[in-house]
Amino acid sequence: MNNKNKIRRVPAKKIAHKIINECDVILMVVDGRNPEGTRNMQLEERIKKEDKKMILVLNKADLVPKHVIEKWSSKFKQENPNTKTVFVSSTNKKGTKILRDDIKYYLQINKINEGKVGVVGYPNVGKSSLINALTGKTSALSGLTAGLTKGEQWIKLTKKIKLLDTPGVIEPKDEDELVMIGAIRYEKIENPVDPAIKILKLLGSFDMDIVRKYCGDTIEINDVEEINEKLIEKIGKKFNFLGKNGIIDMKRTAKYIIKDYQGGKLNYYEVKKKSREQIRSTNIGFITKHLKDFLFIDDANAVVSHLSDISELSDVKVRKPIIGSKKIDDATVIISFGEKTANAGRKKVEEKAKTDGITLYSQGGGRCGKNRIFIGVGE
Repeated sequence: MNNKNKIRRVPAKKIAHKIINECDVILMVVDGRNPEGTRNMQLEERIKKEDKKMILVLNKADLVPKHVIEKWSSKFKQENPNTKTVFVSSTNKKGTKILRDDIKYYLQINKINEGKVGVVGYPNVGKSSLINALTGKTSALSGLTAGLTKGEQWIKLTKKIKLLDTPGVIEPKDEDELVMIGAIRYEKIENPVDPAIKILKLLGSFDMDIVRKYCGDTIEINDVEEINEKLIEKIGKKFNFLGKNGIIDMKRTAKYIIKDYQGGKLNYYEVKKKSREQIRSTNIGFITKHLKDFLFIDDANAVVSHLSDISELSDVKVRKPIIGSKKIDDATVIISFGEKTANAGRKKVEEKAKTDGITLYSQGGGRCGKNRIFIGVGE
C-alpha cells in the first residue's frame, strides 16, 4: 500500500482540539434526528472559550418533521443567541448554500481574508458527507470508526476559504454516551438504568408530553426532576416486568426503554409505521435459508457466488427491491436484492448498517438470475 494513502489512527481528542486552535469557523455537526443526544457540551464550551465562531449544523434534517425542526431552532436560539443553527441534508444537498453563505458572511465582517473551516462531531452524524456536499468532492474519508485520518489536508471551499477535508471527531466519553448515539445496542448494556433515565430526561427537557405519553395515564409525572429510578420502577410495574419475589426487574425495564429509544418508538416525534408492502420488502428469509450451513459466511463475495448458483433464486421475480438483515452464526448479513444498479444496492446495505449500528467488514455484489444482489457482512 502507498504510504501516502495509508490510513492511520490519531486520537480523536487531539484532532478536535487542533481544529479548534487552527480554524476561524467551527462546524459542530449533530444528528438532526437526535440533536441533544449527539451534542458535546464540553467541547462547545471550549469553542466559546477560545472565542471561535461556532455554527451548529443539524445534519439529516430531511428525516425530521418540519414542526420538530422549528422547535429545535427555537430551543437553541434561547440557549445561545450568538450560535447560528443551520439545518442541512448532506445527501440531498439541502441547506448547504445557507451554510456556505453564513461562513462567508462571518469571515467578511471580521475581515478574515483567508478563512479556515473545521468540522467536529460524533461518529456517524455525517461529517464526511457534509464536507463532500459543501465542496462538491468526495475527498473526505467516510467511516464508522472514530479517529481515522489520511493526514492533514486542506481543500478549497472557495478561492479564499479552506476546509479541513479530514473531519475532526469526538469520541464518546462513557458507556452512557455510546448508548445515546446508538453505538452500543440495548442487549449489550451492562448498567442500563442510568442511560435510561438520561434518555427520558433528554426527551422531557425537549417536551414533557413525550414522557407522559410513554408512561401512560396510570403514571403521573409533571417535571423533568421527577425522572429518576422511582419512575423506572413505575414503568416496570406498568409493563409487568417482575423478577424474583414479585420485585420489579429494573434492568429489564431500563433495557426496554433504551430499546424503544434506539428503535425510534420513543422519540422526539412519532415515527410513521411501515406499510405492509414495506414490511414484506424486508423479508429475506427466502435467501438466507440457503445460507444455513454455508461455511464462508464472513466473506461477502463467497456468499454472493454461492447464492448466484442457486436456480431457485435465479427464477425469483420481485416487484420492489428488498433489503434486510439476519444474524447467522457470529455475523450479521445484510442483503439487498433486486436493485437496478450495483451502486444502489451497496448504498442500501451501508445505510442499513449505519441505522442498525452494524460495522461492516466485508462487502460484495453480483447477480442471481436477472436480479442484482449486494451483500454486507458485519458485527
